[in-house]
Amino acid sequence: MKKLILMLFFGASVSLHSQLLELDYRSPVKKESLLKARFLKIFVGGINTLGHVDLSNEVININYSGSGGFVGGISVVGTYTLFSGNKDDKKNNLSHLLNPLGGSSGSFYFQFSLKEKEKSSLRINSRMGLKLIQGMPLRGFERSFISNYGMLGGVYQRLLFEDAPENQRIDFWIYPHLMASQMGKNDIELFFDNGLETLSYGYGLQTGVEFNQKIRLIFLVNQLVNTLNPETLGIPVLRFTLAYRL
Repeated sequence: MKKLILMLFFGASVSLHSQLLELDYRSPVKKESLLKARFLKIFVGGINTLGHVDLSNEVININYSGSGGFVGGISVVGTYTLFSGNKDDKKNNLSHLLNPLGGSSGSFYFQFSLKEKEKSSLRINSRMGLKLIQGMPLRGFERSFISNYGMLGGVYQRLLFEDAPENQRIDFWIYPHLMASQMGKNDIELFFDNGLETLSYGYGLQTGVEFNQKIRLIFLVNQLVNTLNPETLGIPVLRFTLAYRL
């Protein structure tokens, strides 16, 4: 109950994360400020190399796009695990921790434009927030843990194809980034057998294509590099995701 209250308080005071990287489709010479809200518009299915299959839904996204190239907003996502295919519960918990959409997550994100051309752009992207994760305890009766997280990297986006009269386009992006996750010592003991530091950090790389601003095919790899148990918790995890926007 204490952790749930903390989750709600933090979400209300900072902003209620997602792997749902915000792309900018506007022409660099015709940008206008725009504020919009989405509710239950994006659905995501994913599978990773740890044997996990899950479904996610972005409950709400409030996004502001400024005329100067700034993009920022808040996002709330819920994820349901359909199948956990790993016999090692530490790896099952790692799967949730490294999944940008893991558990019930809320985040604040922003982007700053560095360079823009007619068909490509380069931007700094950052996201921070927290996740309430339903894990598999190695001992005890706790069923969930909280992870505060942050990411920082550069996004290169390019328009591969566009047929404006038919309202068709294909976009490509690549997003290398650094990441960090902070957890309590008790949660690390119960869910990871003291195999993680309270502040874990690593890297990620996300790339994919988007069709008509509706369907995304995404490949993502994440790895923590300062674990105390590198054979189990320091392995790279590859994830494939299919996302659909209503």
